[in-house]
Amino acid sequence: MGLGALTGMGVFTTASQLRHLNLLNPDISADPSVALAAEAIALRASARTKGLLFGAAVNYNNLSSDQAYANLVAQQCGILVPANELKWQALRPSPTQFNFTRADWMAQFARRNGMLFRGHTLVWHNGLPNWFAKTVNKQNAEKFLREHISRVAGHYAGQMHSWDVVNEAIEPRVQRADKLRNTPWLRFLGPDYIDLAFRMAAEADPRAILMYNDFGVEHDTPQAETKRNAILRLLERLKSRGTPIQALGVQGHLFGHPNGVKFTQIGRFLRNIADMGLEIMITELDVNDQQLPRDPAIRDRAVAKIYADFLEVVLDQPAVTAVITWGISDRYTWLASTKPRKDGAGLRPLPFDAQLKPKPAWQSLTSAIAQAPTRPSQPGLPTPTTFADIQGHWAQRYIQALADKNIISGFPDGTFKPNAPVTRAEFAAIVTKAFPQASQNNASIEFVDVPRSFWGYSAIQTAVRRGFLVGYPGRIFQPSQQIPRVQVIVALASGLNLSSDNTSVLSYYQDAAQIPSYAMNKVAAATQRQMVINYPTVRQLNPNRNATRAEVAAFVYQALVDADQAQAISSPYLVQV
Repeated sequence: MGLGALTGMGVFTTASQLRHLNLLNPDISADPSVALAAEAIALRASARTKGLLFGAAVNYNNLSSDQAYANLVAQQCGILVPANELKWQALRPSPTQFNFTRADWMAQFARRNGMLFRGHTLVWHNGLPNWFAKTVNKQNAEKFLREHISRVAGHYAGQMHSWDVVNEAIEPRVQRADKLRNTPWLRFLGPDYIDLAFRMAAEADPRAILMYNDFGVEHDTPQAETKRNAILRLLERLKSRGTPIQALGVQGHLFGHPNGVKFTQIGRFLRNIADMGLEIMITELDVNDQQLPRDPAIRDRAVAKIYADFLEVVLDQPAVTAVITWGISDRYTWLASTKPRKDGAGLRPLPFDAQLKPKPAWQSLTSAIAQAPTRPSQPGLPTPTTFADIQGHWAQRYIQALADKNIISGFPDGTFKPNAPVTRAEFAAIVTKAFPQASQNNASIEFVDVPRSFWGYSAIQTAVRRGFLVGYPGRIFQPSQQIPRVQVIVALASGLNLSSDNTSVLSYYQDAAQIPSYAMNKVAAATQRQMVINYPTVRQLNPNRNATRAEVAAFVYQALVDADQAQAISSPYLVQV
């Protein structure tokens, strides 16, 4: 059956349809129709018909450098998880710095491909930067924790489907009655660090689903039973305190055994979780085939059976709303380095092989989703923000990038109006969304021309407190005044605490004489830090001309690049001196 015929049939939603195509046959390696079926039956689409989400956790390096792999991720996944890029070690090169570049790139990838974006993880005992042990202590740990959650969750506020707020806090082998793992956070802050983390996350991003995430609860083993009970007690304590937790993440790192494995006990655990009113997601699914036979065909069938047996149990629980694999192709799996096989054979833990072809595990996923009860509602998927009037515009990439970050938006008719002017109130709204964390805390000013009922009152107050904007004498702000280019540059430099005494760089501009004296140090600093964009003539600053929406987008984006919160965009109009 050709691809056209498969596509014409739509998404397969029943096991009988799959059997009709012989897709439940364990030996698929010789059947070329299966590869076509995998393309026609994207897991994201089949999951959505059942009110489920399917996705994967992947790494920036693989996603950004391997186009075929990126295409597979975009085709199959309805939700994307940065595997490492949101962990402390990746985000925080020093105690005072945050670098969101890679995670932002992944957020944009998700948005462009109509995927939800999920955060992993805000609080974990691993993945900490080298400076952590020397810097964080009992006296300052709460400050660091609060700052981290506020800054990171705040940076992605409104963009995240869900957050693993706390990861792997339970260890069944410890002597503590509550089985809390001996982590720096427990030693410094006591068990209340978990409640604190959830409350901070809810404050920073009230729209995201806030989750506790853990492993080792899936199999029928005494240790898994101990851990299941400890997690239940933890969640009961949190719920009784009114902690804003909405979901549990069951990681699903499964292991194969020559004698087989069973999942008869996890169903009761999931029912108990659901009875608390919590949502459940399978967050890191894969199968460790380290102990299975070397023969790939035998191994693949065994792995597929483990997927099938596990998913049959968990998807029978309606509170389970997502299935997320830790990786999607054997080409890139964390198990290759952490749990290699003794015989040196490549591991095969994921739905697609190293050549990005579907395996029996893919069949198990497809079949399990097809047979799962339909959830009462389907999770909504975002659609990429595009504007009808920016195609081919010199600032298209800047505008699109800020729209992807939910910093700017367009008009009801689907346009952006890139050449329209920007008022001071509009600029205040943009800059406060772009830089949600204040580096300054100036006094508030009640401007006589900005009543509390004015739509931009809050944004103006915030922009003034953070040092981006100031008013005029007599407590006047002039919110409807169109903002000149020089004011935009000065505002960004001021809010980011940038200044330079080396005003000689201003000689680069052919119209440097038009730069107001009050602005020279700030414009010099912005110029040196590559925050200035001049279109159409790169050496013409036009400081006193009113800024357009496109120019403001470009200036703000370059300021984010300078603050290590966005990836550089090349442009012939970028001033580089």
